[in-house]
Amino acid sequence: MGQDFTTTVKGSFDMKADHGRLRVSLAQTGTSSDAAVPLDEIFHGSTVYFRMPEETNGDTGWRSTSRDKAEVHALLRAPLNDPEFVLRQVSMAHSLTVVGEQKVNGVAARHYTGKLNHKPLLLRMVKERREKVEEPMVKIGDRLPATADVWVTKDGLITRILLVCELGGMKVSSTMNLTDMGKPVTVASPPKGAQAVPAASVGGPLVG
Repeated sequence: MGQDFTTTVKGSFDMKADHGRLRVSLAQTGTSSDAAVPLDEIFHGSTVYFRMPEETNGDTGWRSTSRDKAEVHALLRAPLNDPEFVLRQVSMAHSLTVVGEQKVNGVAARHYTGKLNHKPLLLRMVKERREKVEEPMVKIGDRLPATADVWVTKDGLITRILLVCELGGMKVSSTMNLTDMGKPVTVASPPKGAQAVPAASVGGPLVG
């Protein structure tokens, strides 16, 4: 609608132990960080805990929901901002070619670029939204304007992922940087008294 917004997600994550903590903020592009809307998230195995630390109605309590049942509500948004979901999406890219060697996040990496079809774009998307775009995407096929770029270190570790899609005059991009790999991750215990909510009820621009 003529406006650009940026969702920023930062934090630490232990992929092997399946736990991490993320800080999410949403702001209109070009505005100050003070205008951003925040969200806190704690991942513990199959459960994600989240809260709005600044809620207009004063309710800043923690909620919890199933990590595996959370759905996608917008293109190139990971459910609950799950970084493993982005890795799953890029693993579904096809027609990959080598762009060259580059230094990314302070380390040498090989840059690959490829294409995305409708399957990674619609992965775990809510039914009503998927049904609106799935058929047109399938018809477009390989001409679908969606790309995946990935940078891989000499040790075979991904250090950056860039996903881009342009449809109907709208452009969406998602960049994930993976830094400090191998550094220990310490995460607080699950919040006590968190209210459990159905995954289907969790939606909005902050949670994907």
